[in-house]
Amino acid sequence: MGRPATPVGTYGVINVEQLPPTRAGKVRHRASAYFRMADGSLRLVRRQAPTKGQATTRLKEALRELATETQDGDIDKGTRFYHVVELWLEEIAQEAELGNLSPTTVSLYRRALKNWALPSLGQLRCREVLVTRCDKVVKKARAKASYDTAKTVKAALSGACDYAVRHGGMDANPIRSVGRMSRGKQKEVVTLSAPQRADLLAKLRAYAPTRQVDARGRSLGTRGRIWLDLPNLMEAMLSSGARIGEVLAILGPDVEPTAPTVAVTHHVVRVSGVGLERRELRKGNVGGLLLAVPQWSVPMWQRRKNAAGDGALFASFTGELLDPSNVINRLTEAVTAVGYEWVTSHVFRKTVGTVLDEADLPITAIADQLGNTPAVAERHYRKQRVANAGNAEALEAMMPVPTSRDGS
Repeated sequence: MGRPATPVGTYGVINVEQLPPTRAGKVRHRASAYFRMADGSLRLVRRQAPTKGQATTRLKEALRELATETQDGDIDKGTRFYHVVELWLEEIAQEAELGNLSPTTVSLYRRALKNWALPSLGQLRCREVLVTRCDKVVKKARAKASYDTAKTVKAALSGACDYAVRHGGMDANPIRSVGRMSRGKQKEVVTLSAPQRADLLAKLRAYAPTRQVDARGRSLGTRGRIWLDLPNLMEAMLSSGARIGEVLAILGPDVEPTAPTVAVTHHVVRVSGVGLERRELRKGNVGGLLLAVPQWSVPMWQRRKNAAGDGALFASFTGELLDPSNVINRLTEAVTAVGYEWVTSHVFRKTVGTVLDEADLPITAIADQLGNTPAVAERHYRKQRVANAGNAEALEAMMPVPTSRDGS
């Protein structure tokens, strides 16, 4: 019969060994033991000191700290910050399982904390996670990565610190006092013009058949289906303004060609350890939309509805859900091959917003189509346009028209 497992929150035998002397001739001892973490894993904990007794004492102090951290998730001001992060990520992962948060958001926060926050703050006690240290982490992410990365790091840190405040580890959230960030110059809204839309669609249709064989010239069969689907995917996004993950979640029953309408009510995400899921609501867990679609797109929607039955309109060659990331990669490869390397899936969405704006529809109508707030639609999906075309006509009478180049 094997030896019983070490209980969670306890440690095994302490071993002490004498290390080789330093170059200065100083004697060192290292004490080590395996500690059973809250998740059942074993962590090797080591501490060094000049004497055997001192090394053992230092090790026991470290083991006591770990034991405190594993007791029912309790934390205090002496708890190391990495443990708070683990507990908070576990909490929001449970929220994602309940459908209150997107799994993509959980993964995004986990990466942000692992890559940017924990290397600098992870081993600090809660009482040592100060505003200045948090501010440096956010600014470093802004300088070395991007505004969006820094924004994510700041949001993730704020969530973890809020958890610490709620559970007695901090008196106040230090992120509340971190300096505000500026995105800088707003990016130009890049869209496809009418000639570009027609040209790109034609080129994608011509390109798709060339991707039906592998590098050795062997037929891909049903595996080449994704390339043939790209033109229809472009039409679906341009006729709805939906995001790619939302389009990939549309099922046959969601399409009513006689209306004609398409219900955009779910989105596809990859959940770590689970796989692809068709999640209720749209990205950001906001409500679904019932969208009227233009007549030029109805034949496409009808064909795909008939082929899909009760399944996804855009499915893998095995009939399963498509991974949005993989589809984006295929789309990027295709548009680059046909000379439109600047086009992303989001360009289709921005094009929809711009076309509606050029039709003089109010920003509220554009926001309704895209499922955003008017402020977001204004900032990200509307190209700058002449604001005073009518006023300019009235201003013509202010001065006589010059008769020559020098105004005489």
